[in-house]
Amino acid sequence: MSENTPDQGDSAPRRLDPESDPPLTDDSILWKQIFAQSENGLRKLLASKLPQPADIDDCLQAVRLAVLQNSTPIPVPARRAWLFRVASNEAALWWRRKSRADRVMEAAPESSYAIDRPPPAPIEQQETQTRIRQAIERLPREQREVVRLRLIESLSFRQIADQLEIPLGTALTRMRRAMDQLRSDLEDFRDSR
Repeated sequence: MSENTPDQGDSAPRRLDPESDPPLTDDSILWKQIFAQSENGLRKLLASKLPQPADIDDCLQAVRLAVLQNSTPIPVPARRAWLFRVASNEAALWWRRKSRADRVMEAAPESSYAIDRPPPAPIEQQETQTRIRQAIERLPREQREVVRLRLIESLSFRQIADQLEIPLGTALTRMRRAMDQLRSDLEDFRDSR
């Protein structure tokens, strides 16, 4: 009998192609079942730790890969907990990678990723700053005070309202109206250039 011929008792021919998926063992079937039963819980755990659905899917894929690559025998009762631990570790790894990428971006000079926009010339900067100051000076006194306290002194709107002894809503309204007016004045300036 040749290797490619099934035994008399076999109901289906065996695959002998080493490139194809290995046949499922009882243990791999059990892992698959435990993962399927745990998937919704794993998604909820990852959703509480990660910002985007795509990130959740990436971490779940990493958990699946960890199951396939794991060579340490794990008792069946501990497998569900192991899956959740791996998922939690993958989420923490995601945040470490993001933090590292954020630090690199912050450390990189602005010109390295803002190539399409050259920095303004010093004369243009001075002219723009002068126009902004002039636009602020044209605001009504009440709006000018709120803008000064917010932009120059960096006070919160609650602090501004307390300092000027006005309601919080009034401080917010004055700032919104001031910003609308400044936006309009500065758009006219930009269009005239």
